[in-house]
Amino acid sequence: MDDAGGIRVALASLVKMINLIGAELVVGRYREDIDVFESCVRAKLFAHVEGVSPEQTAAGVALAHSLVDPVLKNLRERVSQLHAAEAAEAAALAEAPPAGRLLN
Repeated sequence: MDDAGGIRVALASLVKMINLIGAELVVGRYREDIDVFESCVRAKLFAHVEGVSPEQTAAGVALAHSLVDPVLKNLRERVSQLHAAEAAEAAALAEAPPAGRLLN
């Protein structure tokens, strides 16, 4: 894509994502549910820029999605690793004797 309108739409869409992600970091409503977070990102990844044709808008949104897709994939992998580590830690704590009690 070599038209400026599509690039402007892509950038505007990504700026909206920064806002969404910032709000998520502050509020943290979907912090534990990557599926809900990802669907919110995909649903909100759109921007209307005055003076840009529908074709340029579609191209810009497609570009924004292509830039966000690898980020979401990486985030999903990191969340999966975090959940696995938390589960392992919880299992280890469950197997350990309570602190402060002597074993006889």
